Amino acid sequence: MNMDNIEAFLYAFQLGSFNKAAEALYLTQPSVTARIQSLERELQGPLFHRDGKQIALTERGKQFLPYAQKILHAYQEISTTLCAEPVSEKSVTIGCTLLMSTHILPEILPIYREKYPGVNLRILVGSSAYVMEKVLSKEADFGLVRTVSHPLIDSYHFHTDTLRLVVPPHHPFTALPASKLSWDTVGREPHIVLAHGTMEWLMVQRHYHRNQIHPHIMMEVDNFEAAKKMVMRGVGISFLPQLCMQEELTNGLLHEISPKPLAQLTRKIEIICLREANRDLVEFFIHAVKALDRKLPLTKNS
Repeated sequence: MNMDNIEAFLYAFQLGSFNKAAEALYLTQPSVTARIQSLERELQGPLFHRDGKQIALTERGKQFLPYAQKILHAYQEISTTLCAEPVSEKSVTIGCTLLMSTHILPEILPIYREKYPGVNLRILVGSSAYVMEKVLSKEADFGLVRTVSHPLIDSYHFHTDTLRLVVPPHHPFTALPASKLSWDTVGREPHIVLAHGTMEWLMVQRHYHRNQIHPHIMMEVDNFEAAKKMVMRGVGISFLPQLCMQEELTNGLLHEISPKPLAQLTRKIEIICLREANRDLVEFFIHAVKALDRKLPLTKNS
C-alpha cells in the first residue's frame, strides 16, 4: 500500500477537500485525486462521497480511517527511528494542535524558511497535552497550544482567538437583527460542539449556564474542522474559532450571529518551551504572528 496515497487520503479527510489537501501537500489537485483513486482501486470501493467541491467519507472510508492513521503513524515512527539520518544541529521540531497546523503555521513557516533557509523543520500535531509531553521529553523544541501549566515549562502569549456563533448562510437567523435574536431561541437550535470535557465545551456550557439556557446539543465532534463542515451542510449551528473560519465568513459560506448579551468566549494560544531552551525561535514566532495580525510584513531583522 503506497504511503503517499494514504497521506493524500488523510489530508483530504482532515481538510475537507481535495484542493486544500493539494495545497498542504504542495501537489496539484489532479495529483491528489489520482492518489486517492489509486487507493480506492486497491481497497475495491470508494472512500469519499463527492458533491462538487464538498467531500465526505463513505462507510468504507470511515472503516479505513483508523487503519490509515495507524499505518501513517507507524511509518513515521519507523522512518524517524530506523531510516532517518542523524538529526543535524540545524533542525527544529514544532509541536502544535490541528488548528495551529492548518491555519497559523502555513502563514508563518514560509517567512521562517526565508530567514533560516538551512534549517530542517518537523511538525508534530496533537492535543495540547500531547504537545506539552513532546516539549517535556525534548522531542519538540517548542509548542503552540492552548494554555497549559507545568513547573518546567515557560509560556508566552502567542495569539488570542474568539469563539463565534455561526449558522449556514440561508439559516432563518441570518435575516434577524441581533436585537430580535434571544439566547433562548438560539439554545433550541441543534448545536454541534467539541467533545465533552474539552476547554471549548466548558466555555460554551458556562455561557449558557450563565444565561439560564439549556442548549439542544445534538452532536459532539473531535475537531473544529468537522464542526465547520457540519454547519456548512446545515446540520446545526456551532461556536467556532474565528481563526478556522475567516475564509468561509468572507466568502459567505458561514454567517455569524450575535445575540445579546454578546458571548465573551476567548481562547489564549501560547508558545511553550523548556525553561533552559533557546528563546530566539520563540521570539521569532511571537513577532511573526503579531505581524500577521497587523497585516504587516516581517523584516529581515525580526
